[in-house]
Amino acid sequence: MILYSDLGPGVVSWGIGWIVSALNHLRKFYLIPISVGMILPMLTISFGSPLIDLDSWGSISWHTLIFSIPPALISSGIASGVIINRHIKRDKLLKIHDGFEEYLLYIVAVVFFLPFIRELLALLRLVLSTIGCWIIWHFLSPKIAYYSLTKKIKNRKGRIELISSRRISEEKLTFSNIFSRAYHPLAFGLDVSLTLPSIIELAPMSENIFASEPLMKTAQIAIISILAVTVGSSYVGPVVWLFKDSNIRIKDSIKIIIEEPKIHSLANQLVEVYTFLQAPISFTVVATGRDYTYAFALLAMLMMTVLTVAFSTTILYIKFSAKKNLYQLTDKLLKEGYLNTLP
Repeated sequence: MILYSDLGPGVVSWGIGWIVSALNHLRKFYLIPISVGMILPMLTISFGSPLIDLDSWGSISWHTLIFSIPPALISSGIASGVIINRHIKRDKLLKIHDGFEEYLLYIVAVVFFLPFIRELLALLRLVLSTIGCWIIWHFLSPKIAYYSLTKKIKNRKGRIELISSRRISEEKLTFSNIFSRAYHPLAFGLDVSLTLPSIIELAPMSENIFASEPLMKTAQIAIISILAVTVGSSYVGPVVWLFKDSNIRIKDSIKIIIEEPKIHSLANQLVEVYTFLQAPISFTVVATGRDYTYAFALLAMLMMTVLTVAFSTTILYIKFSAKKNLYQLTDKLLKEGYLNTLP
């Protein structure tokens, strides 16, 4: 059964992904198997989950379309992409601009919402959360970045100054950029939502706040995570991106050092890779009483729910807000005399 339901389709899919990626080395064709690998399980889940019956072809096909073919396509696309980019860099070849990459991102973002289409209320929550999160990021991030930078100057009068070469990096809608940046709000949301219950559960009467049933408790954690992404992640997301893209540096005249602006160390700790991986796994394992199969299903549900909002909001912000906020921040700092430009 493993041969024809898991290994066989996986090997064939890996080969197909490799062939598609190699069709044109100067274009990002490797993004096609990666995108299909993400889209396929979302489409499959949106049609519902059959009862687990190892003798049922419907159930076997359902699991194959989620656990066998998609990982093979994604892994083949990533592997071929790494090899192709190394060859391009080594041989100093000129990449062809791939306009389809942006459209693939839009398709993937929309497909992420499909598993929730059977629960219209949950779907509506996710859509409104995404729009609300983007609005908050759009208006709040330049203000927080400005306040953070000017506060440092005022607190250390005469000691530090902001300098910039005005070489501003405008963000592009690419898979690598969006996924690397979506990680920050995703990790922040999960860390806050999993830290908060651990503190609340120490208080009396905490059993009335969180459900005891694992599925319901995971749903509550997902809602808290989305709220954390919506309200708080602009500090560890767009503000960090503004610091990086603006090419602003802090010059300390006493320590004689020049460094990049940074957010508070506590906020940085909330997006550490170790915490991001360890906290959700520990939560689902404990919540299910070490039922690892059930825990894996809840972990996937939790991650996918929060990723849907974080990923889509990041696309909206990079597309419609990043450039405007970047110039708004630097122009305001220049106008008010906080920022000095290098020749």
